[in-house]
Amino acid sequence: MAPPMALRLLAAAVLLQHSLADIDNIFPVLYSSNPVARHVACAVAAGAPTVCQLAAHEDAGRTLQFLITSLPTSGGLYETSQNYRTYGTDPKYAPKPIQDYELPFKVSDSRARVVYVPPSDVFPPEGRWGAMTYRVQEPTSGNQSEYGQVAFSSPAEHVSASTFIAGVDAWTISGNIYATVPTWQAFGWGLLNRYIYATDEVQYIDFETSSDKSRWYFEAPPGKFCLPELATAYGGTLQFTIASTYGDFSHLNSPLDFVTLECGSCNSGRGMRIVRYADNGLEWAGAEKVVQVPLVVGAFWRRDPMNRALPFTDATECEIAAVLAGLTRVAILGDFTTAGEGVALDEVSIMTNPTQPYFPLTCQQGCVCAHDPRSRRMSCCGSDPNIYHTFR
Repeated sequence: MAPPMALRLLAAAVLLQHSLADIDNIFPVLYSSNPVARHVACAVAAGAPTVCQLAAHEDAGRTLQFLITSLPTSGGLYETSQNYRTYGTDPKYAPKPIQDYELPFKVSDSRARVVYVPPSDVFPPEGRWGAMTYRVQEPTSGNQSEYGQVAFSSPAEHVSASTFIAGVDAWTISGNIYATVPTWQAFGWGLLNRYIYATDEVQYIDFETSSDKSRWYFEAPPGKFCLPELATAYGGTLQFTIASTYGDFSHLNSPLDFVTLECGSCNSGRGMRIVRYADNGLEWAGAEKVVQVPLVVGAFWRRDPMNRALPFTDATECEIAAVLAGLTRVAILGDFTTAGEGVALDEVSIMTNPTQPYFPLTCQQGCVCAHDPRSRRMSCCGSDPNIYHTFR
């Protein structure tokens, strides 16, 4: 074999080795902590062109350029018109929408505003109208931010929702023996109006704790509830209506993990789960109830260590924020009692906070990686130095 060919094969083998297992962080994942393109949500009414304010941060307060990197798949995105910039009068938007071939598109409005025009003659969606991404750039150094998410939410500020008007909306059931799809009911019952329900198919009791070893859950469809723009929901609310069709709610399982959120990419790719238990004002005894769960630190979210030898801890601000930014599972408990029960679910929505941006800036700048304190990125939020072997 000729020496040049041997050298090429050796170089390829080294690159392959590092790409498969960069154990010494010779090629660390690059993450930009400064500047920052903030995650924002803008509520849009039907038929109403809406001005959306983008936001950014730069540690030294330098002027930044705003670059649109993707466009909403529904509706149109426009620059603000000159008359709106000068006088604040209609029409708010320029004559032509921003096109795909113009990306990345540099926003010329000095106040970093764009205009979203929803599809004409269309009722508001259950969740958001659409979403886009953007980056900011410091022109002198050329430093660019990570992608900022923009959600054009419904007039009710929903970024994701299921009303079950026409069916089960791709919701599923986990933890039961046979049924994996809930039953859809096409009529009203109290606050419930066209809803889904499921029943307990197995009672697998732990005789030491007198609680079910296996529990069933309503599982949200990833295509609606596990989207990057859910990052804009930090500070907002998860809301749903729930009622029991039957069951003895005087004998409850314990503990009751009412709402579970999971992120597969968090904790340096090891995954992270946060749980809101049915306590501290969220108790439920089977009666019809509208449940509201704030998606913010201090709202009794608990982090699951995913290790029975370790205790649950209060979820931190960045742990909650990171899970929302990388959602891979949204589950609502149905198995409340130690015996059989039936549970109905309706009007599930994730709403954003009216104040934007609300996503914590320090979290968006990234968390220090426990395995390598020289690095920081969003996916390292929740990493524990007691688990990882720190690179030195």
